[in-house]
Amino acid sequence: MEAAPHIFAHPWATPSRDHYHHQQILNWNAVGGGGDASAHLYASPPSTSSPSFTSTMTLILEASPDIQPYLLSAAFLAMFAALTHRTLANRRAPRYLEKKLDYLMFLKAVFSLVYLGVTATMLVLAPKDVEVQVLLGFAVAAAFIFPLASLSEHYHSLAPSATTSLCALISTAIYAYPLRLLSTTPAYLHANTLATLSLSLLVILESKSKRTLLVPMNPAPAYESTLSFLVKPFFPHLLPLLYRGSKRRITLPELKEIPLHLQADPATEKLLVALAGEERKGGRYLLKSTFRAFRADFLSPVFPRVVVLVASFAQVTLVEQMIKYVSDKNVPADRGAWLVGGYFVVYASLAIANYVFTEKVNAFIVLYRSALTGSLYHKTLLLTSMAAREVGQGAATTYMSVDVDKVTLGFQTFQELWAAVVTLLLACIMLYLKAGLAMLAPLLFIVVLLGTTSGISRIVGAAQRGWLEATDGRVRVLTSVLSQLLPIKLGAYSPALAAKITQLREVEARALGRFISTIAAAASLSNIGANASALVTLAAYAVMRAYGVGGLEPLDVSRVFTLVTIVDLLNGPLNIIGQTLPQLFASFASIERIQTFLQLPEKAEMSQPGAQERGIRVETEVLVDIDGSSTFASAATSTLNGDLSSSAGKESDVEVSMKGCTFTWDEKAAAPVLRDVTLEVVPGELHMVVGSVASGKSSLLMSILEETKLVEGKANIRARKIALASQTAFIYPATLRANILLDSPFDEAFYDQVIHACGLRQDIEALPRRDMTKLGDKGSNLSGGQRQRVALARAVYARADLILLDDVFSALDGETEGHVFESLFGAEGMLKGKTTVLVTHGIHHLPNADKVIVMDAGTITHSGTFEEVRDAGAHFAMNTGNGEAEKAVVAAKEAVTAAAVVEDEEEEEELNWANEQTSRMAAYAFYIQCSGVVRTGILFAVIAAGSAAGIFVSAYPSLIAIAPSHQLGLYIAGYAGAVFVQLIFFVFVLQFFAYILAGSTAPRIHHAELEGVMGAPISWIAKNPVGKILNRFSQDIQVADREFPFSFLNFAFNILGIFGTFAFIAIATPWLVVALPFLAIIAIIFLRFYLATSKQFRRLESASKTPLYTLFGTTISGLITVRAYRSETFFKAQNATFVNESQGALHHRLGGQLFLKIFLLWFQAIIACGVAILTVALRGNTSAALLGLAVTRLVSLGTWLSHLLNAYAMMENGSVAIDRIEEFAKLPKEEEVNDTDLDMVVQNDAPWPTEGRLTFSDFSMKYREDLPLALSKISFDLRGGQKIGICGRTGSGKSSTVLSLFRGIDQHLVSGQILIDGLDISTISIKHLRESMSIVTQDPFLWHGSIRENLDVTNVHTDSEIWDTLKLVEMYDAVSALDDKLDHLIVDEESFSKGQRQLLCLARALLREKKIIVLDESTSSMDHITDGKIRHVVDTQMQGLTVVAIAHRISTIVNYDKILVLDRGTVAEFDDPKALLANPESRFARLAATQGIYHPDLVPKGAAVKEMGDGTVIVAEDLVDV
Repeated sequence: MEAAPHIFAHPWATPSRDHYHHQQILNWNAVGGGGDASAHLYASPPSTSSPSFTSTMTLILEASPDIQPYLLSAAFLAMFAALTHRTLANRRAPRYLEKKLDYLMFLKAVFSLVYLGVTATMLVLAPKDVEVQVLLGFAVAAAFIFPLASLSEHYHSLAPSATTSLCALISTAIYAYPLRLLSTTPAYLHANTLATLSLSLLVILESKSKRTLLVPMNPAPAYESTLSFLVKPFFPHLLPLLYRGSKRRITLPELKEIPLHLQADPATEKLLVALAGEERKGGRYLLKSTFRAFRADFLSPVFPRVVVLVASFAQVTLVEQMIKYVSDKNVPADRGAWLVGGYFVVYASLAIANYVFTEKVNAFIVLYRSALTGSLYHKTLLLTSMAAREVGQGAATTYMSVDVDKVTLGFQTFQELWAAVVTLLLACIMLYLKAGLAMLAPLLFIVVLLGTTSGISRIVGAAQRGWLEATDGRVRVLTSVLSQLLPIKLGAYSPALAAKITQLREVEARALGRFISTIAAAASLSNIGANASALVTLAAYAVMRAYGVGGLEPLDVSRVFTLVTIVDLLNGPLNIIGQTLPQLFASFASIERIQTFLQLPEKAEMSQPGAQERGIRVETEVLVDIDGSSTFASAATSTLNGDLSSSAGKESDVEVSMKGCTFTWDEKAAAPVLRDVTLEVVPGELHMVVGSVASGKSSLLMSILEETKLVEGKANIRARKIALASQTAFIYPATLRANILLDSPFDEAFYDQVIHACGLRQDIEALPRRDMTKLGDKGSNLSGGQRQRVALARAVYARADLILLDDVFSALDGETEGHVFESLFGAEGMLKGKTTVLVTHGIHHLPNADKVIVMDAGTITHSGTFEEVRDAGAHFAMNTGNGEAEKAVVAAKEAVTAAAVVEDEEEEEELNWANEQTSRMAAYAFYIQCSGVVRTGILFAVIAAGSAAGIFVSAYPSLIAIAPSHQLGLYIAGYAGAVFVQLIFFVFVLQFFAYILAGSTAPRIHHAELEGVMGAPISWIAKNPVGKILNRFSQDIQVADREFPFSFLNFAFNILGIFGTFAFIAIATPWLVVALPFLAIIAIIFLRFYLATSKQFRRLESASKTPLYTLFGTTISGLITVRAYRSETFFKAQNATFVNESQGALHHRLGGQLFLKIFLLWFQAIIACGVAILTVALRGNTSAALLGLAVTRLVSLGTWLSHLLNAYAMMENGSVAIDRIEEFAKLPKEEEVNDTDLDMVVQNDAPWPTEGRLTFSDFSMKYREDLPLALSKISFDLRGGQKIGICGRTGSGKSSTVLSLFRGIDQHLVSGQILIDGLDISTISIKHLRESMSIVTQDPFLWHGSIRENLDVTNVHTDSEIWDTLKLVEMYDAVSALDDKLDHLIVDEESFSKGQRQLLCLARALLREKKIIVLDESTSSMDHITDGKIRHVVDTQMQGLTVVAIAHRISTIVNYDKILVLDRGTVAEFDDPKALLANPESRFARLAATQGIYHPDLVPKGAAVKEMGDGTVIVAEDLVDV
C-alpha cells in the first residue's frame, strides 16, 4: 500500500532539526514507511511497550502452553535481577531525599509488604506441581527484593524509579491473567486478587513525583526531571506552557528550565574530556570521542525502538485476523471483542512507546548540541591567530549553526537506520511464513533498489560539500559587506557588491539544485519501492502458484491484504535505508568539517596540559623561556613544573626580555614578521613604539602576548596579568559597563575614576541608559573614538602588571587626547608607574616616554630614552598602528551615538509576537511570487495528478483480491502499469520542484531581501546590529530554501493522500463518517492550540541563536584581546549562558512537536478502535475486500496524519521566516526624488558636478524626532577646487556634517539646504549624488574579495591604471610582493596593516576620479612620513578637486584653503587657517597648539621649529626629521 510520501531525505538539518517526519517530502518515508506507523512516529517509552508485547505473546502462549511457565519464570527472574542491580548500584549513588520516613515511602512499604505476603500465600496454596512451584518461587523472590529496591530507589533517584514502576506494571499484568489460572480455589483467587490490587496501587505510588520531598538543590532540577516515564506521555510539564502560549506571548526566561545534564557546562565538559583522551590526528577523532562521552545516551533509544517494532508487526496479525473475522463466518463471534481489545492494546502501545523513543532522541539532540557548541567555542579560544584569521567569522558561525544541526540530525538518522534494518529482516521472515519462496522476489528487488539508491547516495556527500562551500562563500562575503554596510552605502558601492553577492547566491542555488536532484533520484526510487515490492510479491506468488511451486494457498482477500500489509511494513525501512543513507553521508560531511576545525593548530602555550588553567588563574607568576627551535609550549611546560631556574638572570627584573628573536605567524609563513628583535621592557616604565606602516609594531605586541611563533632567539615573558587595548577596539554584546569590567569585580570609586580619566563621562551621559546601555555588535552604536576609549578604560580598570596599548589615541581629537593622556600618563596619571607599552603616532608624546622603540621593516632600529634615540639620528614615523583596526564605521557613527542605540529587545519581541498572530497569507503570496505563479500552478497540478495516481495504486490490490483466477495475470500487469505511472509522476514532480527551487525561488527571495537591506535608510542600518541582519540571511534563508518548500510539498501530497484514506475507511465502515466531522473539529482546535505556541518556540529559538552566533563571531575577531586578559573562563561562561537560552527554546520546541505526535497517535488509535468496533458490530454488512483496503490504509493513517499536521505546523513556522524575509525585502527605501533638475544637468551625458562648489545654508538636522539637533544652522560656502578641513572635539558634529552631505539622514529630519554647483542635493537622486563623490572613511573598509575587486569595484579600469594608482599611494611594492598580485584575496581586516588598508581605500577613491572627495580622518592610520606622502598626493593629484577632510591631526589640514571648527553642532569658526592660527584665542589655534602647531609669531620661546608648507606655519617639536 502507498504510505505517506517522503519525497526526499534531507541530508541536512533544517533549523528545526526535528524528526524526519517534520521534513517529510525530503525524508518522509525515511522515518517510517508506508504502513509502519511506529516507524514514522519515532518515540517510545521503554516500559509502555509491554501491552503490545503481551498481546503478541498471548497468541504464542495459547498455541504453546508448555512454554508459558518458562517464559513467566524468565520474566520474574529478569525482574529480580534488575531490582537487585538497582539496589546495589544505589549504594554509591547520592541521596536526593532526607533519610527519614515520609508518607510516600510509608505507603510504598505497606503495599510492598502486602504484595510479598500474598505472593507467598499463593505459593503455599498453589498446586504442588514442580513447574508451578518454580514459577511462584521466582515470583516470591521478585516480591521479596521489591520492597528493598523500592526503598533504595526512593531515596537515591531524582525521578520516580523506572525500574520499580516497570516491574510493578508487568507484574500486574502477569498476576491479572496467567497466574490467576493456576488454581481455582477461593483462597488462592482471593490472594491473587489482593496481589493484583496491591501491584496496581504500587504502579501509581512508584510513578508519583517526589519533587516536594527532595532536598534543596542549586540549581533546582527541571520539573520534567522529577516525573515518571509513565506520567510524561500525558505532558503535565508542557501543557501549562502550551496553554500560556496560546493566550499570550511567552519569553525566553520561561523556557530556561531544562534537565541539568542537557545544559552547556556538563555536556561540554564530558565531550572535552573524551576529546582529550583521543589521538587528535585520528580519522574518527570526533566520532570516537562522542561515543566515549555519551555512550549511554547514544544507546538509550534502542530498547523503546525495539518495542515500537514489536507493536508495528502486531498490526499484521490484526489485519489478517480482522479480515478473516469478516470473510470467514465460521470464526466465533466472541473473537470480535478480543480483536477490538487487540487494536486498543497495539495502538496504545505504539503511542506510549513512541513517546519514550522520541524523548530519548530529542534529549540526545539537545545534549550533543550543547556539547558540540561548547567544544567549538572552547576550541576557538585555543586557535592560533593565523588559524582564527583563516577560519573567519562567517565560516566559524557556519560550523556552530549549520554543521551542528546536521550532525545532531545524523544521530536521529542513525537511530532510524538500524531500526529499518531490523524491520526489514523481520518483515522478510514474516513474508516467508506467508508466501514461502515468493519472498525472494521482493527481497531481490529491494537489494537491487537499495544498491541503486546507495550508489546515488555516494555522490550526495560530494554534492553537499560543494553546496556548503558555496554557502560558506556567500556568507563570508555577506558578513564582510554587512559589517561595513554604512561606508559601502555612502560610497555608492552597494549596487556592485549586491551584484557580486547575487552571483554567489546563484552559484549556491545551482549547487543546491544539483544536491536536491541527487537526493530526488534516490527518493523517487525509494518512494515507489513499497508499491513496486507489493507488485513483485503478488506477481511472484501468482506465478509460483500457477506452476505449483511451494504449495501456496490461493490469493484470497485475506492473503492479498496480509501480504500487502507486510510489504507495506517494508516501506519504512526501504525508504530509511535508501533515503537516509544520503542524509547520513551528509551528516558525516559536517562531522568531518567540525573535526577539521577541532584539529586546527592551537596556540602553543595553551595546547599544553594545565596551561589553560594557568592562563586563567593569573595569580601564578609565569616565566616563559624559549631557546632556539623550541616553542612557547615547551617553555610553558617547564613553567608548570615549577622549573624556573635562576638562569634567567637579570631577565627576571624586566617584564619582557627578547634577545635576537625572530617570529613568524605560524609554521606555514614564508617570511618572518619580526627579525632579530632585542628588547627589554622595564617594570614601571612607559615604553613608546613608533615606526612606519607595516613596520611590525603591532606584531611586536602580538609577540609579547605569545601570539606568534618564535623560530630563533630567546624570549622571557614575565607577566601575572596583561591588559590590551588593540587598534580594533574589542566590544562584545553586553552593556558598556560590562565591557569595561570584563571579569573584574565592580569598584564604584575606581570605576568612576577610570571613566573620568578616559574622557567617557560626557559620552555616557548622552546614552539613554548611561553605562547600562547595551552595546550593539562590535559596539556598532558607538563612534570609533568612543570604542577606543571603552577599550582603554578596560585596560586601565584591569589593574594589570603589563599594559599594551596599540595606537589608542588615533581616533581622538586633540582636546580629548590631551585630557586622556594627561589623566593616564601625567604626573598624577592612573598609569604612572605602571609597565606600559604604547604604540603611538603622537610626536608630542615621545618626550614623556621612559623608553622609545623605533621599528622599521620588522626589526627594532633604535631603542633608548628619547634623547638617546634622537641623538642617534632616528627617523621617527609615528603612526596609529598597523593592526587589526575597526573604528567608527563611517561618518554616521560619531553623532549617532545617542540616536542609534540597539532596538529594545522587549519591544521587538512584542512586535514579533503580534505579527505571528496575523495571517500568513501575505508570506505565502510573497513566496509564490518569488517562485513564479505559473510554475507554482504547474507544480500544484502535477502533485494532484501524482497523488491521484498514488491513491489508485494503493486501491489496486483490492481488484487483485477479487480478480478471476484466469485473469490474474492481466490484473497484475495493470498493477505494474499503475506503479510505473506513479514513478513517472514522482520523478517529474521532484525534478520540477528542484528546478523551481534552485532556478527561481532561491535566487529571487535572496535577491529581494538583499535589495531591501542594501536600499534601506542609514538610520535603519545604524540601529540594527549586524548579527541580526546576518541571521536573516543565514537561518531564515535556510528555512526558505529547504524547510518551508519541503514542508509545503509534503503537505500537498499528504492532504490528498489522507482524503483517499478516509474515503476508503468510510466506504468500508460508513457509520464512521458520522464521527469524522467531530474528530476533524477536535483536530483543528488542537492544531490551533499547538501552533499558537509552536510558532513562539520557533521564534524564540531563532532569536536565542543570534547572541550566541554574535558572541562567537566577536570572539573570533577579538580572540587576541580575550586571551590577553586571560578571560577565557569569563567568555566561556557567557557562551554557556547563551547556549542554555538557545537550548531551552530548542528543548521546548522539540517537546511541543513530541506532544503533537503523541496526540496524533492517540487520534489514530481512536479511529482504529472505531473501525474495529464498527466492523465487529456490522460484521454481516462489511465487504472483506473494502475492509482489507481500509485496515491496510489504517496502518499508515498515523503517519499520514503526523506528516500532514507536522508539515502544516512547519509551514506555519516557516512562514514566520518568510515573513521576516519579506519584512526586509519591503523595507522603506532611502528617499528618491523626481530628479528633473538633474536630468537637465546631465543631458547629453554632461558630467555633474563640474565645479565642485559646496554650500551649506542654515542647515540643521537631528537623528530622531525625540532627539535634539545634531547640527544647528550650519552655513558656509566653498568654491570649487578648494580644500576644507573640519575639526572639533568628539561629538561636535564633524561626522554628522559629512553624513548630511551624502544624504544619510531622513529628509524629514533636516532643514535648510546643501547645494552642489547650485543644485539642492535634496532634488537629486541619492544614487547619483553618492556616485558623484568619493569618500575615504576613518575606518578603512575592504570586503572579502581580491585586491582588484576592492579597488575597481565596477570593473571599468585596466590593470595598468590600478598599478599606477598603487604607485601614487605607496602600495605598489607591498602588492607586487604578493604571490597573486592583484588577485590576492583580502580575507579580513588583518590581511594588511591598518595603514595599508587605508592606502588601498585612498587608491580606490583616486580611481573613481570624482570632482568632490571626502576624507574622514583618512590619515589617522598612517605614520607622519606616509601622511606627508598622502598630503603630497592630495596636493598634486587632487588639484582642482573639492576636498572635504575631517581631521584630528591638525598637520594634515593646516595648509588647506578653509578650516571649519564645529562645537556641539554649530559653526564655531570658519576661516583661512593662517587667520585662525594668528588669533591665539581661536579654538583652532588652541587645538593646534595641543599638537605643537603655531603661527610663526606665536611660537613658544626656546622651542625648536620647522617650517611647514608655505613657511608661514611652524611646528614646535624637539624632534628629528618630522
